[in-house]
Amino acid sequence: MAKKGNTRFQSYFFLLINTIVWGAAFVIIKPALEFTTPFRYLLYRYLIAGIFALPILFFTIKKTKKSVLKKVNLKNIILLETIGSGLALAVLYSGLKLTSALEANLLTTTVPIFVTLGGIILLKEKQERHEWLGLIIAFFGTIILTLAPIFALNGQFGKFSIWGNLLILLHNVLNLFYFPLAKKTYQGIPKLLVSSISFYISLVIFASLSLFEIGSFNPLSLIPFISTELSNISVLWPAFYMAVFGSIIGLTAYIKGQEGIEASEASLFWYLQPLVYIPLGFILLGEKINTVQVMSLLVIFIGVFIAERRVKRKK
Repeated sequence: MAKKGNTRFQSYFFLLINTIVWGAAFVIIKPALEFTTPFRYLLYRYLIAGIFALPILFFTIKKTKKSVLKKVNLKNIILLETIGSGLALAVLYSGLKLTSALEANLLTTTVPIFVTLGGIILLKEKQERHEWLGLIIAFFGTIILTLAPIFALNGQFGKFSIWGNLLILLHNVLNLFYFPLAKKTYQGIPKLLVSSISFYISLVIFASLSLFEIGSFNPLSLIPFISTELSNISVLWPAFYMAVFGSIIGLTAYIKGQEGIEASEASLFWYLQPLVYIPLGFILLGEKINTVQVMSLLVIFIGVFIAERRVKRKK
């Protein structure tokens, strides 16, 4: 019994690390987008992540049994990571550039709602009446939050953008497909192996998008941008933060955290992120939460509470 308790405690510890690291992400990243584009920022992030992940990749391959490695379908990984690490992040960071870090954080906090819907649609996971009620309420709160700029009065929401919010909502929809399909496809495959491979897939994707952005087919044409922008601490530090803390430490902590508890319980830690980004956003960026956002967040939390409480009763 004690051993089981220790395992659960370790899971909570790793998930709290993930909550802090990912909760602070947009507040740290947002200023960098004043000096570079979302695509080039992501290129720098995965360039740094790829360097640090190389020994992890070799170590994981070495420790993985050959019988398991034979299950690895590189084509499926490339397809899924193009959706989850490529398209999803491309629209997410494009949305972040157009809206506030606070609004972006609030919207991405609702990702588990979309993942649950994806499980229902793609994996035929069954939900009972109270769970559906909770999901509908939480989704309604998400829609209000997305459309918050429409309620702007006298420029009160001047930093917010309906287009940025819609792009972030699109990111959530892409995750509706990505996470359930990844859960099904990556069964029996070491998650660190998949995540390490995904860094290099992302690197290729964002190098290609960056070239398209500047209208060139020559990879060498990116060198002046890389040397200039990465010499700026406002770009280098956020890129390093997300490469090491966000991609490697944060993702590993989330994977480790899920191992000792139920997936539904692990997803609840997403909803602790406002405790990190709301005060941090106020301190570092001067962003304040407003009435519409507070009401939307309360509606979302009520919906999550109803849905998750029903899950506990079924056990």
